[in-house]
Amino acid sequence: MKADRGEETQEWLVPFLLLCMRGGDLQGHELMGRLADSDFGAVRPGEVYRTLRRAEAEGLVFSEREHLGYLPSRRRYELTESGRAYLEFLADSLRSYREEIEIFLGAYADRSLRGASG
Repeated sequence: MKADRGEETQEWLVPFLLLCMRGGDLQGHELMGRLADSDFGAVRPGEVYRTLRRAEAEGLVFSEREHLGYLPSRRRYELTESGRAYLEFLADSLRSYREEIEIFLGAYADRSLRGASG
């Protein structure tokens, strides 16, 4: 997903963050590490945390403060059932869309060949 896409990148930030949380609850810096490992591209920490707050407000993510004694408290994030359902819905939708694209491109290639020879 690397590229300078601005708004397009923002649209995909929530799904990628949710994917990163599928394995369990994580702290914000762990999420950013997984996001970087996913080849998503560079994202500023402030953007990640704002997106996480919006996802929590939408019920896709749950977070709670983790108190670490003398260290500053940190927030842990995890998927909610709605977040899991959203990921499943998105994956199913993208699979269907991919199939439609493949059908279109196959028909386009076939038409191009017929147009070139006929």
